[in-house]
Amino acid sequence: MKPTYILYLCVWLWSHAFAAETSVERDLTAEFGSYSGAFTLYDEAQQRWLRYQPEQCRIRSSPCSTFKILNSLIALETGVASGADFTLPWDGTRRSIASWNQNQTLRSAFSSSCVWYYQALATRIGLERYHQIIPKVGYGNNDLKGGVTQFWLQSSLTISPDEQVDFLRRLHARKLPFAAKSVDTVLDIMTLSQAGQTVFRGKTGSAFDAKRNVPKLGWFIGSVSTPSGLYLFATRITGGENPSGITARKMTESILSTLNILPK
Repeated sequence: MKPTYILYLCVWLWSHAFAAETSVERDLTAEFGSYSGAFTLYDEAQQRWLRYQPEQCRIRSSPCSTFKILNSLIALETGVASGADFTLPWDGTRRSIASWNQNQTLRSAFSSSCVWYYQALATRIGLERYHQIIPKVGYGNNDLKGGVTQFWLQSSLTISPDEQVDFLRRLHARKLPFAAKSVDTVLDIMTLSQAGQTVFRGKTGSAFDAKRNVPKLGWFIGSVSTPSGLYLFATRITGGENPSGITARKMTESILSTLNILPK
């Protein structure tokens, strides 16, 4: 088979795979209030994108603690973490978030966004393995020059809301270069609630003003699996009062309820 024909076939298959997708814009000004930001949602069953501020949905920023989803996958895949209960001892240093001041498992550290735990994992993983794995995943700008324990924390690595949702789509479709066991573990620790056949998964992330130590950007990304289909979303906020990941989660839950994806 000629190379030019193979290239044509690949392009044809790629274009037709997404030909059925549609996109709509939704005014969520009332839900965002005083906050600036973006919201993007993909409805797997309908193959439909819904966006608030589509131009903002394409702009990249630091993933902050939402990177813990990929970081957990990499730790599991490389054998640095053995599973959800993999434990690292607290070093005794008291930090401002009380829940960090104790021994942590992968599950507890993911839930509490424990930075020191994931920095310890990152040191064990090493920059060389990150350089090998992250480009294969295709995660935002794939830029790791911020250093092995910092590149995802208001540093060199950046990703857009649209790219966050694309990453989550591939995670749920098991089209990332990770074993089924690693994916199963991460989907498990991402689970926030389950009501019947509806499973709500997600991860917050926050960037802070270094001088004032207050949030300046908040993320909440995740999915809702329902009997009628899978929904994947990403919310990013700035401005307003306390634009943190926690605020972004509350806002997202309200939006998902309004869209009849989550129970009110």
